[in-house]
Amino acid sequence: MVRLQQALDESLRRLGIARQARRARAVDVWAEVVGTAPARASMATACKDGVLFVAVKTSVWANELSLLKADIIKKLNRRLGRGTIVDIRFQARGFAKAGETDRSPGRSGRDGARQVRNLTAAEKEEICELAAVIADPDVQLAFARALAAAKREQRARSPMEPA
Repeated sequence: MVRLQQALDESLRRLGIARQARRARAVDVWAEVVGTAPARASMATACKDGVLFVAVKTSVWANELSLLKADIIKKLNRRLGRGTIVDIRFQARGFAKAGETDRSPGRSGRDGARQVRNLTAAEKEEICELAAVIADPDVQLAFARALAAAKREQRARSPMEPA
């Protein structure tokens, strides 16, 4: 009897998308590979041609993680398969995770004229539920990102309600 994982791996190989699927998984396993503290300060956003892009809260965290880059790449490749990730690019963005407020300048402003751009936990859950029905992981990820961007754009265009 063939194990499900073996059947999936063989199917991906026959379709010629095994490497792309492993690279897409790198975004999902980032937090598990780097650990709790770095996971709170960073978020893998995309993987293109073996380069994993990671948004980081501050430049200090970007520097810290860049010093650990070689070890992180080894851990990712041990988990996902040899040669899956060839580089990591850290981008200090000052993002806020779910449940946090974004206090970066220009995002909310002193006068409250602009709304926080990050999605709420409910919005993220809604997006996950909608994307879950899509079988192809790459299409699912693209759909989720597009929907998130649309929600953020919609929020940016609508006036913020008074507190």
